[in-house]
Amino acid sequence: MEKKKKKKFETPHTLVIIVCLIILAVAATWFVPSGEFVRFEDPVSGRTVVEAGSYTSEGTNPVSFLGIPGVMYQGILEAVDVIAFLMIIGGAFELVNTSGAILALCRTVGKKLKGKEIFVVPMFLTLFAVFGTTMGMSNEVAIFVPIGITMALTLGLDKVTGMAMVAVGAATGFTAGLMNPFTVGVAQDIAGVPLFSGMGFRAVLLIAMLVIDTVYIIAYERRIKKHPEKSILAGLPDEKEFVPDEGADEKITGRQAAVLIVLFGTLAILIYGLLVYQWYFEEMAALFLAMGVICGFLAGLSPSKVATTFTAGAKGLAGSALTVGFARGIIIVLEDAMIIDTISNAVALAVNSLPASVQSIGFFLAQTATSFVITSGSGMAAVTIPLMAPVADLIGLSRQTLVLAYQMGDGFSNLLLPTTSSLLGTLAVSRVPYGRWVKFMFPLFLIWTLLGCVMMALAVVIGY
Repeated sequence: MEKKKKKKFETPHTLVIIVCLIILAVAATWFVPSGEFVRFEDPVSGRTVVEAGSYTSEGTNPVSFLGIPGVMYQGILEAVDVIAFLMIIGGAFELVNTSGAILALCRTVGKKLKGKEIFVVPMFLTLFAVFGTTMGMSNEVAIFVPIGITMALTLGLDKVTGMAMVAVGAATGFTAGLMNPFTVGVAQDIAGVPLFSGMGFRAVLLIAMLVIDTVYIIAYERRIKKHPEKSILAGLPDEKEFVPDEGADEKITGRQAAVLIVLFGTLAILIYGLLVYQWYFEEMAALFLAMGVICGFLAGLSPSKVATTFTAGAKGLAGSALTVGFARGIIIVLEDAMIIDTISNAVALAVNSLPASVQSIGFFLAQTATSFVITSGSGMAAVTIPLMAPVADLIGLSRQTLVLAYQMGDGFSNLLLPTTSSLLGTLAVSRVPYGRWVKFMFPLFLIWTLLGCVMMALAVVIGY
């Protein structure tokens, strides 16, 4: 009798994972007590912060399981800015890709770098780390990912490598935060620390992370070159929009050159707008909508063809856009049940109970745990810095070190949490399933966490 073959475990669809997390969040509301802190407006900074020691519990405030479909719909409504942005990005880059301009450029650059692929990874990582550490690039990463993926595939690397070169680089810079206004700037302001002070120590963190990132990604790339079946994406169908066609050695055409000028001009305008005018989704979406239409006409498409191509690109991201909306539902459940403050308070009490010798590391791990509930960097600073500051003062931990614990705790998890809209947006554009990405990212997250413990211990030793 022939033995039945065991079914190989397949990672569930991202939507399935998100729905399971919503169910778990709803279940938690039935036994985790609700509560909240007293919040007030700081007269110096004008920010709303938490009053330490003001937590009060009000019993449970359960959310009905029957309300889960409604929560998903509400999540879509609250994430509509991100969803609309993704759809426009999908349509705009479909028009750019139709021209073949990015592929032609990557093929030209790829020829010059043939045999020197080892330099491409650190180059991309460093470039996007600079964006992340100065202007806090996060949601904008999705815009650049197609370029990184196309370059990687042109050089014979895989799609995950291309995504990682961009996303991991930006996350590294965002975490180190030499001049990141959204995390370090906000946290230092609330903590009463001079703005962007302590930059030298954060530069050490940045360099250490870049070295780790480079070694990790290159090791992965070399492993899958020898054993393609070990690729994170093994068994998944290729995504046609990222696969370079074989045997095409033609030079960049005039039309493609014009498209590239518009593309990189748009990126330059984007960076200027983000730095000078603090643009957000509305401005970015408008810019890329205009770029897509212009590139479509430059590529020689008729108005109707521009419309159908744009629609096809937006349609390709519809499923992923729904994922972003559903993921917002997790936070809605926690907020409706008023258990976010309960979790934050429990974390603070746990840190306070640790032995003095490990409390600094406990601060960092507590911030990491909190980031799984409060996914907004500035929002997390507003809750945890006032809460943790008195505890830090009592044990002799400097406010600068407290901010360091916060920024690493917030930043390390940004490429892992399914509730982070910037990650889901990047995965949507990349067409990389969330479960597959976690397989790639989780070991690096653990390495980063170990580095964070070392940096916290070192900060205490040198009196940072």
